[in-house]
Amino acid sequence: MEKYIENVKIIVDALSIEKEPVGVKYTDEDPGVELEMGSYTVCGAILEASEGKIILLSEDKCACPGGKSHLGLTQRRETPWKMLVEGEKLWFDVKTAVRSSVEVERIAKPPFGLSKKIFLYPIIKGIFQPDLILLLVNAEQASRLITLNQFWDGKTPSIEMRGPLCWSAITYPLVSGNFNLTVGDISARRMERWDSGLMVASIPWERVSGIAEAVDFSTAGRAERSEEFERMTEKMRSKR
Repeated sequence: MEKYIENVKIIVDALSIEKEPVGVKYTDEDPGVELEMGSYTVCGAILEASEGKIILLSEDKCACPGGKSHLGLTQRRETPWKMLVEGEKLWFDVKTAVRSSVEVERIAKPPFGLSKKIFLYPIIKGIFQPDLILLLVNAEQASRLITLNQFWDGKTPSIEMRGPLCWSAITYPLVSGNFNLTVGDISARRMERWDSGLMVASIPWERVSGIAEAVDFSTAGRAERSEEFERMTEKMRSKR
């Protein structure tokens, strides 16, 4: 566990990430720590956990019906298409909304039955070995993470920004095992007043060590660019 936290700290320090990394754990085990009282939306819980809170999401402790469904805490019930189309105005018509929803579920179906509880908490507290690590990053930090993630094998997975924030930040990377970046959906961002510059980088637990190890070898981390590259860059600048 200590090595794991150290690897996360290497990434955070190298990229100067300000918000506390958030762990996501699907488990019915008792964390043995005091939890925050109340019911949270998923998009709100991510922000609160990045500020130091330990939050439980469950069928009766999640304030967002869509969030419960997208995370697999409940079976999907009838979707309020009219509200999404006429209220939130996220699609032109119901047909288009259904098309979008079907495509999202085809890519990553909510993991119903995995557990009845999901914990979001600051990684530094080390209460579980997490399934995912969520980093709240800006555009440059996101760019560096993309490079660090593909440093060893050259493989960059499909980046999925579609769907609700809870799906793209948690469900998709959890089910696929892929590193992901998302800006989240506009309704979630506005409801919980997300800073306009923040996006979410989701790292499956098994990919953390590789990203941390790449930090000292890649210029996306701490490595210095070669003298030859610096000369070439300077030559290009001088021609402007």
